[in-house]
Amino acid sequence: MKKSLCMVAWLSAMAAHAAQIDDACRIDAAPGVALAHVQVQSVAAAAGDLPYYEARSDVTGSSVRIYHAPDLANAAASKIACFMGLLDLLPKQKMTWSPMVLTHDENYIPPKRDGELRWVNVFKSDRWDEKTMYFLLSVMPHEETHLTQSDKLPRWFSEGHAEWAGVEVTGQVRPDLAQVVRARHAEEYRKLGAAHLGAWGGIRVKPEAIERQLSAEDRERRKKDPAYTPPGPFSFGPDDFAEDNGDEAGRYGAALALFSGLEQRHGRVKVQAWVSAVADSRDARQIVPLAQQVFGEDITPLLR
Repeated sequence: MKKSLCMVAWLSAMAAHAAQIDDACRIDAAPGVALAHVQVQSVAAAAGDLPYYEARSDVTGSSVRIYHAPDLANAAASKIACFMGLLDLLPKQKMTWSPMVLTHDENYIPPKRDGELRWVNVFKSDRWDEKTMYFLLSVMPHEETHLTQSDKLPRWFSEGHAEWAGVEVTGQVRPDLAQVVRARHAEEYRKLGAAHLGAWGGIRVKPEAIERQLSAEDRERRKKDPAYTPPGPFSFGPDDFAEDNGDEAGRYGAALALFSGLEQRHGRVKVQAWVSAVADSRDARQIVPLAQQVFGEDITPLLR
């Protein structure tokens, strides 16, 4: 109950905060645009590296950087406050978020630095355009959400949570862009039909590994009846297994639909409470039982 009350207060505070960062996140925002709660400093390039702007939030205690090519300094300066403000909309305190790099080089390779993961936003000119803004406002909230997650989560949960949280952040600054993202995911899910979310990212036996062990009679029967399951036994080696990552566009849509559906039925606060409970458990096996506990709903049918 205490966590739920804290989440309600946080959501209320962040709604007010979102209204303050719209100007900072405009495509034509001027270099040096400020937010009252965000402190920004410019740092010169270290040897073999790029200069950067670093922002620190007085609200969350978190920080983030934008590295930039020298001729993209104004572009970085115009969005560093926006970047920090966006990430403050994610429910996490005292984070060192992954930095973004503004560069013209599609093949940019960052120097190795303390395990830092830099996300590369490629510019065609020295100004922001719709493509680079999409990367900032849609891609980055999704990817940063992954930093808040526990290890070894099933893909449907990690990607569904990241897309759900990310598109909510996008929607608080650019509702039109969030609507486009949601519509695209919904269409991909519609085209896919059955997503089999529970199997996404899991290990499956390659069909050819079974096929080569079938008798002539079993092969002939399968041709006539695709639903026929040969009795085996079968033996498999390391090369006979593959990770099930097919139909990803549709599965992203299905995973977002699962989280969005839970939000529609039970409210955002409860979905976030479920996410937090999963993180606290550090046990992927608890995802479904915790959903039953938080929502009073068995989500197993949604994973088939």
